[in-house]
Amino acid sequence: MMHPDFILSFLRELQRNNSKQWMDLHREHYLQARQYFVEIVEHTLTELVTLDPSLHGVTAQESVFRINKNDFSKKGEPPYKGRIGAGMSKGGRHSAYANYILVLEPGGKSRVGGGMRSPGPKQLELIRQEIDYSPGELEAIVQAEDFRKQYGMLQGEKLSMAPKGYTSTHPAIDLLKHKGFLALHYFTDEEVCTPGFTDRLLPFFKAVKPLHDFLNRTIN
Repeated sequence: MMHPDFILSFLRELQRNNSKQWMDLHREHYLQARQYFVEIVEHTLTELVTLDPSLHGVTAQESVFRINKNDFSKKGEPPYKGRIGAGMSKGGRHSAYANYILVLEPGGKSRVGGGMRSPGPKQLELIRQEIDYSPGELEAIVQAEDFRKQYGMLQGEKLSMAPKGYTSTHPAIDLLKHKGFLALHYFTDEEVCTPGFTDRLLPFFKAVKPLHDFLNRTIN
């Protein structure tokens, strides 16, 4: 049992009491919630590797993000994220490769999916070149029936105007404006707590794999 209900319950309390003092008093509950999430990620990786062999050898520990906000002291923000998440990719959560994403967050914000949230300038340039050099390929991926069924449309930050080096009349201008390339599906808290939730995630990852293959080609 991986107890997503316990995880969401802990996170709700953390969101209401987001301070180091509260966390210190409830450290044992946090460690239990984190362990349950690690078990969910381990289970997910076991299934994902059958779909994407590049994940062979990737562990849950190198996939799960820290719950601490690294820059809270500069911004005066609460010290902890109100969510717990993982980015599963070759090289772990911070690698340049596209991440398979799994996040648990109360309030209907739990999500699954993948992509690249914010590729660096050089990598973004290479992705745009790939879009330009392979007319229609990325468009076909994000318009595929399975992708649209699971995610609706490609998400991510976009420019308001054509990026440097491309005209506003380029046939793929909408995709070229993207600065991030994400596919995310959100779940209600009730869906997350339904028995068998983790066993229903693989089709979402299967639908996003062609996007990963396209994006990772710019690295390989």
